[in-house]
Amino acid sequence: MLPTFVRSTPDGTETGDFLALDLGGTNFRVLLVRVSSNGKQKVEMENQIYAIPENIMRGSGTELFDHIAECLANFLEKLGIKDKKLPLGFTFSFPCQQTKLDESFLVSWTKGFKASGVEGRDVVGLLRKAIKKRGDFDIDIVAVINDTVGTMMTCGYDDHHCEIGLIVGTGTNACYMEEMRHLELVDGDEGRMCVNMEWGAFGDDGALDDIRTEFDREIDAGSLNPGKQLFARRLNKMVRLLVPDCDVRFLRSEDGSGKGAAMVTAVAHRLAKQHAERQRILNTLRLSRDQLLEVKKRMEEEMNRGLAKKTHATATVKMLPTFVRSTPDGTERGDFLALDLGGTNFRVLLVRVRSGKRRSVEMHNKIYTIPQDITQGTGEELFDHIVHCIADFLEYMGMKGALLPLGFTFSFPCHQTRLDQGILIKWTKGFKASGCEGEDVATLLKDAIHRSEDFDLDVVAVVNDTVGTMMTCGYEDPQCEVGLIVGTGTNTCYMEEMSNVELVDGDEGRMCVNMEWGAFGDRGELDDVCTEFDRAVDDQSTYPGKQRYEKMISGMYLGEIVRNVLLDFTAKGLLFRGKLSERLKTRGIFETKFLSQIESDRLALRQVRSILQHLGLTSSTCDDSILVKEVCSVVSKRAAQLCGAGLSAVVDKIRLNRGLEKLSITVGVDGTLYKLHPHFATFMRETLRDLAPNCEVTLVQSEDGSGKGAALITAVACRLRDAGK
Repeated sequence: MLPTFVRSTPDGTETGDFLALDLGGTNFRVLLVRVSSNGKQKVEMENQIYAIPENIMRGSGTELFDHIAECLANFLEKLGIKDKKLPLGFTFSFPCQQTKLDESFLVSWTKGFKASGVEGRDVVGLLRKAIKKRGDFDIDIVAVINDTVGTMMTCGYDDHHCEIGLIVGTGTNACYMEEMRHLELVDGDEGRMCVNMEWGAFGDDGALDDIRTEFDREIDAGSLNPGKQLFARRLNKMVRLLVPDCDVRFLRSEDGSGKGAAMVTAVAHRLAKQHAERQRILNTLRLSRDQLLEVKKRMEEEMNRGLAKKTHATATVKMLPTFVRSTPDGTERGDFLALDLGGTNFRVLLVRVRSGKRRSVEMHNKIYTIPQDITQGTGEELFDHIVHCIADFLEYMGMKGALLPLGFTFSFPCHQTRLDQGILIKWTKGFKASGCEGEDVATLLKDAIHRSEDFDLDVVAVVNDTVGTMMTCGYEDPQCEVGLIVGTGTNTCYMEEMSNVELVDGDEGRMCVNMEWGAFGDRGELDDVCTEFDRAVDDQSTYPGKQRYEKMISGMYLGEIVRNVLLDFTAKGLLFRGKLSERLKTRGIFETKFLSQIESDRLALRQVRSILQHLGLTSSTCDDSILVKEVCSVVSKRAAQLCGAGLSAVVDKIRLNRGLEKLSITVGVDGTLYKLHPHFATFMRETLRDLAPNCEVTLVQSEDGSGKGAALITAVACRLRDAGK
């Protein structure tokens, strides 16, 4: 079971002129194979047979390969192509150990050959040496293969289902396409590789002794003289009998393994060109350390611009004061309502906070949806719908008449002048409800409550989901002074020194600042790392030119970036054999959850293919699955690195604010992308460690969401309000 490093069969798009050398006996062939694909596959061949004298077969390896090189030179001269450097495939039909496609070490001579100094050496290297010694022509030896592999590839050009090669002649052997995960001799477990079985040695350990006869023991090699067709019919019948669940078709190779060597070369040539082009495109999505450091530097600059009164208006990172000045101290107690609105699903919660020795937080919640027509309708309709859901929840909890303090997690950019007010700057995440931008969302909610006349609430705090996440984690870990969301959207908040918050009077203490970092890049700060795929996603989005950083990081957009890369690859014939499915043309069809599934280490390639089939890509191959997985990996890694670069700017700013050589800090994190993607957290952590080496950052995943945080902020505000009274 020898690996051949042949990883793909022809797909019909191969074109070009290829040389082949077919050595497996006393006569060998040199071929020129012209492959064209102008709407219809076509292969034209010219060949010449040369003899190997017996004295050379039994002489030295140098003499043998010099003779082969001389015959090759003769063939090239005869065709007038000696000045061209063509790719060559070398069919070498002897047992070899391959380490790569163009390197093969002869294990032992067979078929009467005894040339000295060849066994244990790389036959491609010996041929190259002989050609170089002549110096009158040059070729590019791309592949060395066995005649069985050549047979499979010859037939595979005409029948794309051909994945087995079988030789039954003077000798016998088979090869087939095996799953890489079963090949322990070769690194990597994705895709397939052709395996040369060398099955002629089967039985050498006595495995066939019980069926061998006295005649078999006398004869080394059997003959197949009594009729080829008879043998083929019997073989076909027996295979059908033994594997009834497999539809096996036998296709006889008419052109021998020489054509197959040329086809392996053509495929390798195609794959190399396609791989280079794919990598060129994917490299635009790969970020260097210098680029990430530049992102960090520009984020720091925008943070300072957002904090300063003079430049705040033009800053992309708005650094909005939240009026949250304190984290929980453990004395908070009472029942609080929380409303968590940040997407098309939202939660209503009842949070019971108990203080003392056995302090605890008990939560009850219910999830509601907001239909798309309401997210795109009027503000009145949106807030009436929200109030209707709150009324349903209070009834569900048996608390319809209770007047409870409410914390409103509103995960959209807001300008705050106090804790219980939030003026919506702009909608994001696909929301477009009219009559809300520029309005106080707490007032819009109170007005809707008064319209319903079902209940009343005390709206104590309007908070961002990032702030809610920081407070949720801060309840358990006092070192938590940063909140990060990486889900449908992305944002960060942190505790900033009041002396730096120029939009609010007073220099004492700290205040939580809602960065609204999703808009970073809206003034061109990310143009040099933006790709054509980012621009396509931005152009097709609800708000073109806005939230550029968010569009390169968050779950709402990563699937769309991947889809645009796949469209480009397919249009260039680099994927899905150039055949585009109608479903893949549909915006939003490649959901970000597919990235998490496809990149899962536990997911086999056949499961990746089932995801692609769900997208209408029914003819996708194993190689397609590998490439789709690579595209997903590159896009998600870039997102995690960009997020890590931004976060490194935040923690380093906190460290410098406090004049510390080293900072130890906790970041509370929430969001489906961070939680569900198998590698996002790891890549983000690595980037953070690299770009902010003087900060020891602990990332804590928020288990209870930002709703609990809103209730805790409300609890703290109520405690401070009561203390003030």
